[in-house]
Amino acid sequence: MIANILIGSVIFGYAGWALLRHIKKSKQGECGSCSSKSSCSSCSSEIKSSLK
Repeated sequence: MIANILIGSVIFGYAGWALLRHIKKSKQGECGSCSSKSSCSSCSSEIKSSLK
């Protein structure tokens, strides 16, 4: 019984963490959450156009 509660807590805890991480990354925008944003040409042009 305790093992089931522990396993359930781990599963729901991870699901909650993954959901929060997804929400935070989606708030940064398309290029803000991209791991290759510094070398991506479309993100670089998007940043330059937003600075004007």
